[in-house]
Amino acid sequence: MPADSPDAWCVIGAGPSGLTALKNLRGCGIPAECLEREEGIGGNWRFGSPSSRVFASTRLISSRRLTEFVDHPMPRSWPAYPDHVQCLAYLESYARRFALLPHVRLRTAVDRVERPEEGGPGWVVTTADGNASRYAGVVIASGHNRDPRWPDIPGAFTGSLLHASDYKSPNQPVALAGTHVLVIGGGNSGCDIAVEVSRHAARTVHSTRRGYHVVPRFILGRPADVRGERLLAMGAPLWLRRIVSLRAIDRTVGLPWRHGLLRPDHRLFETHPVVNDELCARIRSGAIESAGDVAEFAGAEVVFKDGSRATFDVVICATGYRIEHPFIEPEHLASRGGLPGLFLNLLHPVHDDIAVVGLIQPDSGQWGITDVQSQLVARMALAALSGPRAAAWLYRQRQRPPRPGPIRYLDSPRHRLEVEHFSYRRQLERLVSGMDRRLVRELERAPAPEAAGCRRVPRARGPARP
Repeated sequence: MPADSPDAWCVIGAGPSGLTALKNLRGCGIPAECLEREEGIGGNWRFGSPSSRVFASTRLISSRRLTEFVDHPMPRSWPAYPDHVQCLAYLESYARRFALLPHVRLRTAVDRVERPEEGGPGWVVTTADGNASRYAGVVIASGHNRDPRWPDIPGAFTGSLLHASDYKSPNQPVALAGTHVLVIGGGNSGCDIAVEVSRHAARTVHSTRRGYHVVPRFILGRPADVRGERLLAMGAPLWLRRIVSLRAIDRTVGLPWRHGLLRPDHRLFETHPVVNDELCARIRSGAIESAGDVAEFAGAEVVFKDGSRATFDVVICATGYRIEHPFIEPEHLASRGGLPGLFLNLLHPVHDDIAVVGLIQPDSGQWGITDVQSQLVARMALAALSGPRAAAWLYRQRQRPPRPGPIRYLDSPRHRLEVEHFSYRRQLERLVSGMDRRLVRELERAPAPEAAGCRRVPRARGPARP
C-alpha cells in the first residue's frame, strides 16, 4: 500500500477536490492514496449517500465551461448547467481517465489525523475501524458542507423543522403537497428550494435577512458567468462590470426591487451570486411570498421581526454549514477565530506536509480552481523531497501579507470562504509557474532518479476562454 512508503501522501475524501488532488500528486511522482467514507466516489454529488447534500433537482449554478477540469472537458452535448446525475458521471469518468480508482479506498472513514507520538515528520491517520497508517503528508478534501448551521431563533416550532441538508424532494423527507411551508435563507439552496416547493405547497413563504441580487443562468442566450468571464479577461474595471451586468440582469429577469423585493444593502458581486431563473417570476405571480427575518418560533406559528405572524406546517432552514474538520486538532490547521489560518485557504503557513483543497467558495465554478490548487500542493510535496530552494521560495511567499482581493465581501458566516475566482486563480497559477521554474532547475542538477520524477510534473493551464 502507498502508506508503506515514507514519501506517501494521504488524500481524505474522493469528491471533486480529492480526486484532482490525488491525480496531481501522482502526476508529480508522489505516491498517494485516497480514503473515502462512502461506497463510491463523487462526494457531495453522489445523490442519496449519507454525506450528500444535493437534492433530486440539483444542477450546477456555474456553467460547465467554467466548472469542468481543464484537462477533462465535459461533453459538448450536455446542457450548459449539468444536473447532479451528469456531474457524478463526469467525476467517475475523470477518475477512470486518470486511473485513480485503484488508489481510492472506499468505505474508509477517517477518525483522527495527528502527529506521530514519538515526534518526527509526517502524520498518522487512523480510520474508523482502528487501523493507523503513517504518511509523509495529508491533503484534506472532505468538503465544507458537513455540519449544518441552524439559525439562532428563540422558541420552539411544533411542525416539521428541517435543514436544507435533509431536503431531497417535495416528497422526501416530508410530503409538502397542500402544506404551508416557510423557507429560511437567501442563498442558492434556499432560493432553489423555495421555487420547487412553491409548485407543490398550498403556501410558500421565503424569509431572508436582507435583499440580494439575483442573476439569471442565461443572458442573451449564453451562460451569465461566461459573459462575465469575457469582461474579466478583457480587464474591465469592477465599476464597469457592475454597470454592464446590472443592465443585462434588468433586461433579462428584472432587478429585485422591481418585483417588490428588498433593495440589497450591498453592491453587485459583494455577496456570493444567487443564480436563479425562476425566483422573481414566482414571486411576481404570487406563488412565493417574501418575508423578512424570523424573530421567534411560537408553537405552530412563526413570528417575524416586523411583528407579523403566520402558521406553518413545515420550516426548511437553508442557512448554510459550519466549517468543521473534526478529525484533526485546530492548531494543525493554524486555526484562528474558528477558521483555518491557511495561505490562500490552502497551505499551512509553515508546514509543507498538509493542505486543505477545496476550502473556498468561488463566485464561479470550483473544480478547475481546485485542480490548480492541487498542482501547487503537488509541487510543494515534490519540493519537500528534492527541491529545497523551491520549498524555501514557497515558504517565503506564504509569509507575505495576503493580497486584498478586488472585491470586499459582505461580513457574514456565508462569505468566510468567498474568493473572486479570476484573481484567485491567477495567484495560484503564478505560484505554480514559479515552483515549476525552480523545480526544473533543481531537479535537472539532481542525480538521475530525482530528475526523472521532475519531468512528469504537469504544467499549469490558464482559465477557460469564454
